[in-house]
Amino acid sequence: MEDKFIQSGEIEKYISIGKTKITEIIKNGKFVKPILIDGFSYPLYSVEEIKNWMEEQKQKRHI
Repeated sequence: MEDKFIQSGEIEKYISIGKTKITEIIKNGKFVKPILIDGFSYPLYSVEEIKNWMEEQKQKRHI
């Protein structure tokens, strides 16, 4: 599947977590690292990395 970049406001569509909680886990370093591209005033996030992060969270419940 082809990856795409999204803004932080779009993350909610993929993981169904509120904006406040998303901001918290990003600030705590518990979420995927943002991609900083020259010329953009805001960070972007890889949808594939978000999906991988979600899978990792699911795997933690089996430990």
